[in-house]
Amino acid sequence: MRLRGLPRNALLVVVGLVLGAGVFRGENFLEQRLIDLRFFIAANARTEESISDHAAIVLMDAGSEVKLSTPYGVRWRRFHPDLIRQLNGAGASLLVFDSVFVDQDPALDPPFAAAIRQAGNVIAGEERASVTDPALQESFLALGTIRIAQLGGVPRLIRTGTASEGFTPLAALAAGEYARRSGRTAPALPGAGSIWIDFRDPPSYFPAFSYAEVLDPHGGRLRDLSTALSRPLSVLSGKMIFIGRDEGEPSRTDRFPFPNTMGRLYAGVYGHAYAADMLIRASQITRCSRWVDAAATLALLMMLVVVLGIRVRVLRVASLSLLPLAAFLVCQLLLSRMGVWLGFAPMLVGFCSALGLHWVLVRISLAASLSRAVGFDPRLIEAFRRESLPQGGSLRKEVAILIADVRGYTAFVSRSDAGTASLVMREYMAAMERCVTDQGGYVNKYVGDEIVAVFGFPLDSTRKAERAASAGIAMLDELGRITADWRRRRLSSFERIGIGIDAGPVSFTEVGGRTRSQFDIIGDCMNGASRVEQLTKELGRSLLISEEAFRALETGDRLAGRFELIKTVVVRGQGERRIFGLVR
Repeated sequence: MRLRGLPRNALLVVVGLVLGAGVFRGENFLEQRLIDLRFFIAANARTEESISDHAAIVLMDAGSEVKLSTPYGVRWRRFHPDLIRQLNGAGASLLVFDSVFVDQDPALDPPFAAAIRQAGNVIAGEERASVTDPALQESFLALGTIRIAQLGGVPRLIRTGTASEGFTPLAALAAGEYARRSGRTAPALPGAGSIWIDFRDPPSYFPAFSYAEVLDPHGGRLRDLSTALSRPLSVLSGKMIFIGRDEGEPSRTDRFPFPNTMGRLYAGVYGHAYAADMLIRASQITRCSRWVDAAATLALLMMLVVVLGIRVRVLRVASLSLLPLAAFLVCQLLLSRMGVWLGFAPMLVGFCSALGLHWVLVRISLAASLSRAVGFDPRLIEAFRRESLPQGGSLRKEVAILIADVRGYTAFVSRSDAGTASLVMREYMAAMERCVTDQGGYVNKYVGDEIVAVFGFPLDSTRKAERAASAGIAMLDELGRITADWRRRRLSSFERIGIGIDAGPVSFTEVGGRTRSQFDIIGDCMNGASRVEQLTKELGRSLLISEEAFRALETGDRLAGRFELIKTVVVRGQGERRIFGLVR
């Protein structure tokens, strides 16, 4: 099948690419959901439990509120100095508060500020520049923005454009200071732009401890909230310690579904820990360009075209099922092993679009094939099926049957080469079918050089015999025209046909398969039309009709006057019948 000269396979590829182009970047909803699934698989495919060498988390959780008998808020500043001393005593390299200190407390700020200055390794966050409590602002080693760019309500990006404005993201600030203190190379950040955060590790990758337990560790050990394992206090040594709020209730604001959790909510401080750890390890995610996404989509579409050409249905269906799975596995391996984010959404959209278009084109082709096979709108088959179901799958209808047969067909074929015979018969059949369809009938079947046409069901049921007779006369006229054309073209041909028409009741039943269906006709009318057609040879006439068909013409004077009684014959199984012939 072609559309404006474009081959079907090329059309599938073009449509798949065009529709896939709408999702060639990661900022669309579908790609976000798919990359979340891939991060989740990567995080849960870890064969061994490992923890970060660079970061740990302290959560100001609901359990700490109970143990400290103090709701979270400004009054927690009375505990912060002890926390700072405890963490630094355990060998922490850097303390990072994922908190804003906007409100002032004249009683608690001075000792807190003194502890910060004495430690010299405390960083805090701000929602925007210069809003921190003035009594604390100068005490912190640095201040950074706590905002992590979200797409679809999920933290995903570090926006580095704020660095040029002197307000660095908290995670980048922490990574840079940690690298300086540990003698590492400071992570390079673009002056403006975004960095996708690497979420290929599960949240349990970061040791996480309750604030109150860190203040008072039992036996020098802490219970890891992520794994419930007991870890020594030394696990904090040499690490960045991110301190953040964990409300513990989904309705509270600082909890987020991270990309690797498939909707499970975690404290927002995890986002800063992921981002900082990623920068230290230089393991950030590399997002492929639109052109790479397009090339991958094109490759998948080309493989789809190849698979659609497989003739064995079971193998074709199995391959169609495996293609998107194989593409997903390739994308997953690139992400898990190399940190390369190849867009799967464009491949999926392109594949499904092309496959859907293929299905539509096949259905259109099958409908056209079926229409050619049965000679009418295939939707009429459904009406026939509904009507015939209560009657055992068959219907009895009044129709007119026309049978046309070529005279001297065997001799014509024997004296003609195969190419000429095929061409002549193809032009003859097409011309005769036009005569039938112009009168509201349809060709029920071709039997060699014989044509069987039906008038009355399932198409127009009025003036059946009249339209059949008109079609027969038109066929003779058309034969004269095309035989003249064949002679002009010096083609070997035939010049005579015989046409027999009968009218009466027949039974229709559907026979056929998935791609071809036709009505099989059973009844005396069918046999009668065949017998009348055979009489054209005996009587030397081109068009004969039965008495039943002639009676139906009597109301149409124009046609009735063109037929005359020829003779009465005995038809086996039908008795005596009067036969009328066309007056030429």
